Amino acid sequence: MLTSRQAHIAKVLGCLLLVYISWGSCFIATKFAIRSFPPFLMGGARMVLAGILLYAWSWMRGRHNLPTRKDWSNSLILAFFMVFLACGFLAKGQEFIASGTAAMILGAVPIWMVLGSWLFCGDPRPSLTQFAGLGLGFCGLVILSVHQASEGIDSGWGILLVLLAALGWVTGSFYSKRHASETKLSVMQTSALMMFIGGLQCLAGGTIVGEWRHFSLESVTLLSTAALFYLVIFGAIIAYTCYFWLLLNTRTTVAISYEYVNPVIGVFLGWLLAGEQVDATVVTACCLTVLSVFFVVSRRHG
Repeated sequence: MLTSRQAHIAKVLGCLLLVYISWGSCFIATKFAIRSFPPFLMGGARMVLAGILLYAWSWMRGRHNLPTRKDWSNSLILAFFMVFLACGFLAKGQEFIASGTAAMILGAVPIWMVLGSWLFCGDPRPSLTQFAGLGLGFCGLVILSVHQASEGIDSGWGILLVLLAALGWVTGSFYSKRHASETKLSVMQTSALMMFIGGLQCLAGGTIVGEWRHFSLESVTLLSTAALFYLVIFGAIIAYTCYFWLLLNTRTTVAISYEYVNPVIGVFLGWLLAGEQVDATVVTACCLTVLSVFFVVSRRHG
């Protein structure tokens, strides 16, 4: 019989493993999905469907709480940052860059988390070790961006979109932690409401930029359809729910530790499944990113 502490540790490890697998592979899944579905429409359909399924599942498990006006307003803001920007801009950016590049840019999220906590949330000034990590991460992103652009592999526009997606995710994470106590909804219901609203925002964005003109059901492939449903189940329902639970029940550094492995998984799957180029420069940038995350989330000294 597990003690309460052992059960908590087991749940933390299980959630971390699911997040590692789900989000580490979502970059290549997104790459396959947008071969047939326009980016914002794909992200919108993915999140609306995930939100409905997740809320229905929560309801069947006996969670019959209905969102309040405050829940709707908070979710509207949270969805803009963590779905419309983080999901929609990521998908749009991946039209122009390799999935491995996107994984490495998102892998630098802890850098922005630490800086944001210090500059805007009153957290202590980063230690020298963490500043070293910030510098390493910045160097890794610069090396990767210059190399990929000079080789004609990635465009600066795509890199900018993914950077904005990363900043959206960081902002949404801070907002979620600050306002988590204002709702009586479960983590699952909060995730579902955010995904549903964010999905509608993505669909509206896709409509505004004219993506419907470039979409045809006849051109949809089995691979893109499978990738879309993979993103619904793993990239949305499972990963978001586990991530929010970790944010509320562990230290932030534990919750974002998936960023250690996302760049490696993203680069490896891009090479293995999509034939994306991986040379010494890409490997160096990947190592710098992973190493920077290690320094950034390390315990503060002094």
